[in-house]
Amino acid sequence: MRRKIYWVPSLLALAIASPAMANDLNINGFLSVGASMLDVDDNSNKTLVAGADNQGGFKQNTVLGIQIQKQVNDTTSATGQLVSRGSDDYSTEAAWAFVTYAANDDIDLRMGRLRVPFFQYSDFLEVGYAYNWVRPPGDVYRVPFSSIDGIDFTQRFSSGNLDGSVQVYYGRFQGDFDTQTDVYAADFRNFTGVVLSANMGNFGTRLSYHQAELLLDISDPTSVFSQAAAGAAGISTLLADPSAAEDFSFEGQTSQFIGAAFTYDNGTYSAVAEWTALEHENSLFLDDQAWLVGVSARMGVFTPHLTYSSEKDSFDSGNEGAIQELLPLQYEQTSITAGLRYDYDSSTALKFEIQNNDETKAAGIDGDSATLYSVAVDVIF
Repeated sequence: MRRKIYWVPSLLALAIASPAMANDLNINGFLSVGASMLDVDDNSNKTLVAGADNQGGFKQNTVLGIQIQKQVNDTTSATGQLVSRGSDDYSTEAAWAFVTYAANDDIDLRMGRLRVPFFQYSDFLEVGYAYNWVRPPGDVYRVPFSSIDGIDFTQRFSSGNLDGSVQVYYGRFQGDFDTQTDVYAADFRNFTGVVLSANMGNFGTRLSYHQAELLLDISDPTSVFSQAAAGAAGISTLLADPSAAEDFSFEGQTSQFIGAAFTYDNGTYSAVAEWTALEHENSLFLDDQAWLVGVSARMGVFTPHLTYSSEKDSFDSGNEGAIQELLPLQYEQTSITAGLRYDYDSSTALKFEIQNNDETKAAGIDGDSATLYSVAVDVIF
């Protein structure tokens, strides 16, 4: 089977990732199952890449989603999406639960639980069939939550060969914030953003800006952030600048996320480039930048692909930055991912992937190099 587009959602994936307007009840689903094995240079059993270790496993690559959509009347529809993830011991959550009001063919207003549109692939982040990778590169796709409760407004437009949309949203995130080392109770308030997407011929672009006020419970004295905050207080005293420690506690400071993506697809060759940046008023979160560049070529039912991705933290200026350099907070890494996708039947893809991950810094110390081997089957139904 030959598919025209991999770097952007196929029509089948789009039917899952966005509400279909039909008179009857629509039920769609997606399933990804796979296995990964990590080969670490120093044979450490502590190194993790994409949640996998040197003992191998299946759970991290298993995701099941069911989406239900009902056109209630000419202007209103209801959409829900339940997702069960192996990485969360197969617990199920409502990733989507919203009502859509279509003012006309070009304007939609949604309210409820929505995906946060951080990334190029945010709307179908867990629909593995919609992209070539076994999983999107974690260097760039590094925000540990994907949904908020709120409202958004989307205006679509077209002019000549140009088609696009503008999305504006507002909401709040309350839930667990998983940093891989600890899980914190989070309350991210006044969550707002704007996304501009446009396509012309074989080319596409996406620009976005997001911000929120961050409250994080770091009262557990054994947690990394609690220990870092205590360390910052001590170091600031030694620096004769006690006020510097004030930036190392979560009291509603604002964080910003900026993203830009560019795509090209002529039906045979495709490419994607994506850049993101996080900027924080709170000094326990280091500012960082991440980017990826990927290419692929379609050869009948086979699609080989290659992606380079990178993430690097940066320090604040002044004494806050001096304190950050002494705390175990810094990360810097690059990855090269090579893979092969095989569409051996309709709505089904088999994927093989090798990812070399090179950590320059991990939690403030020299990191490890590791190679992750993955295989996965993605289906939509």
